[in-house]
Amino acid sequence: MAAEVKTESFCGRILCVGLAALDIVNTCERYPNEDEDYRAISQIWQTGGNACNTSTVLGELGIDCELFGTMSCGPQTDFLCKQIRERKIRYENCVFHKNCGTPTSSVVLSLNSGSRTIVHSRNNLPELEVADFVKLNLTNYRWIHFEGRKNEEAIVQMIDKIEEFNATQSCNEKISVSLELEKPRESHLLLLNKADVVFISKEFARFRGFSSSAEAVKSIYNKVKSGAVLICAWGEGGADGIGPDGEIKHSNAYPPKVIIDTLGAGDTFNAGVICGLHGGLTLQDTLDFACFLAGVKCGIQGYDGLAKAVASHHCWETYMKGLVSNNLR
Repeated sequence: MAAEVKTESFCGRILCVGLAALDIVNTCERYPNEDEDYRAISQIWQTGGNACNTSTVLGELGIDCELFGTMSCGPQTDFLCKQIRERKIRYENCVFHKNCGTPTSSVVLSLNSGSRTIVHSRNNLPELEVADFVKLNLTNYRWIHFEGRKNEEAIVQMIDKIEEFNATQSCNEKISVSLELEKPRESHLLLLNKADVVFISKEFARFRGFSSSAEAVKSIYNKVKSGAVLICAWGEGGADGIGPDGEIKHSNAYPPKVIIDTLGAGDTFNAGVICGLHGGLTLQDTLDFACFLAGVKCGIQGYDGLAKAVASHHCWETYMKGLVSNNLR
C-alpha cells in the first residue's frame, strides 16, 4: 500500500481522468502456446487502467491525487474501490452506472521474455460525459491529467472548460493539463493541441510512421499547443521530450537487473513526468527521473515500494526542494 511519506505536497490535487479496471494478472515462466493447458506461477487481482495506475504511482510518491472516471456496480468494483481507498486515492466524484460490467483485463506476464500480454473487455461501461465533468469544483485542482480514450470530443470540451476556468485565475492558480495518447487512433489527433503536456506512446508514434522517440517529438511538435511539452517514451530506448525552447532532451532507460512486472510501466513513467514538471524539475531531469521510476517499477511486482526506491535517485532531493520553493508542499 501507499508509503507513509504521503503529505499534502501540492496546493490542490492532481486529478487523473480515465479508466479504472480490474487486472487479473497471471505470472508465468513463459508465454503459453496456443491451445495449451499451462499452469501459472501465481494469479492476483489488482487495480488497473491507465488513469488508475497513474493515480496509484502518484499516491505512492506522496501526492494528493484523485481518480475521476466511470465505474459499474458489483463485487468487482467493490474490490477496486477498496484497493483505491487503501492507497488513499480520492474517488468520490466517480460516476457509477448500473446494468454494465467492470472493465477487466486478463494479463499474462512472461518471466522468460519480460512481456505482458493483455486481453481487455470494457464490459459495456459508458465513457465519461461533459455533464459529469462540469460538476467538479475545479478550484480543488492544480493539474488534470487525461487518458486519451474514444470519447475525444467530450475530452476536448472538458479541456475547454478548464481553459475557461483558467481565464479567470491568476498564474499561480491556473490548472496545468496533461494528456496521454496511447492507442493508434486517427481520432486522437483531435487532442494533440489541447494540453500543456502531451504524452505519445511508442505505439502511437509508430502508427504515425515514426521509428524513434526523437523523430516523433521533433516531427509532431508543431502540432501541439504553443509552449507545450511533448514527450515520447520508447521502452528500452528511453524517452525524448521537447519544450518551448525547441531542444530535444533524451534520457536513457534504467532497466532492472531482473524484469519482474512491466504492466503499468508506461503509466508509471507518465506519473514520474507529472511529478517532476509540477515539482519544478527541468525537462531533462524530469525525463531522467521518470525513466528511473519506470525501471524500478519493472523490477518489482505491482507498485508497492516505489517511493523507497526512488528516494535514492539524484533528482529526488531537487524535486523535494522544488516543492518547497514553489510553495507546493
